[in-house]
Amino acid sequence: MEEKSLRNRLRELDEILAATPSKGKGSSEGAYIAHSPAAPAKSNEEIVDHVRLQIKYLLFDLEATRRENRYLRDMLERRSNFGEGSD
Repeated sequence: MEEKSLRNRLRELDEILAATPSKGKGSSEGAYIAHSPAAPAKSNEEIVDHVRLQIKYLLFDLEATRRENRYLRDMLERRSNFGEGSD
């Protein structure tokens, strides 16, 4: 693959990752750190490093959301079980 083509694809991926979380539509405030898209002067290595960092952050955020959802489901389940015993 040519360097120019690779660079363009990496930029597209970076833009997709930057746009993935929809700010203001159900997401909590401050859940995503906004950034500017990769500058054209960056090298391929810098772009790849930036994409890796974005992916690591998104995975971290996904796992935290899963833990929080699990905790909230457990709370609801305990609440409903507590209510059943008092009848």
